[in-house]
Amino acid sequence: MDIAIRECGPADAARLARLRADFLEELGQRLPNGFVANLEQWFAQALGTPRVRAWVAETEGGIAGTVVVNPFERVPNARNPAGRGWYVMNVYTLAPHRGRGIAKRLLTAVDAAAAQDGVPVLELRATDEGRPLYERFGFGPTFHYMERMETPA
Repeated sequence: MDIAIRECGPADAARLARLRADFLEELGQRLPNGFVANLEQWFAQALGTPRVRAWVAETEGGIAGTVVVNPFERVPNARNPAGRGWYVMNVYTLAPHRGRGIAKRLLTAVDAAAAQDGVPVLELRATDEGRPLYERFGFGPTFHYMERMETPA
């Protein structure tokens, strides 16, 4: 099976929105009405800007997987003196294509782009299924992050 990895542009917004929605639903999230349309609009506006980058794996039958990164800049610290990095998300391979090295190829593309752009830090949240792959790419546990979704009254 031939697999081509390519970076996405605004014309890919609809496909990326659908892939992200599939990914989130597979993780058990119930998406509100209109979510995919809003996400498509977001991707259309964000792709091609410094806000987001995305890649897809294409086969002769269409898209088989994707990865998205959110570039970030933080106050520098000892582990990241530049304060720059990418948050890797949505590493997702469609079920019929799993086990063929697609996620590995997508992460390799992210690694190459990060090296080319001088991005020193990649961060992600790992599912249990994805953890072994990420560990092979050098990811490891770090600080325990906390998150708050709503501002208390």
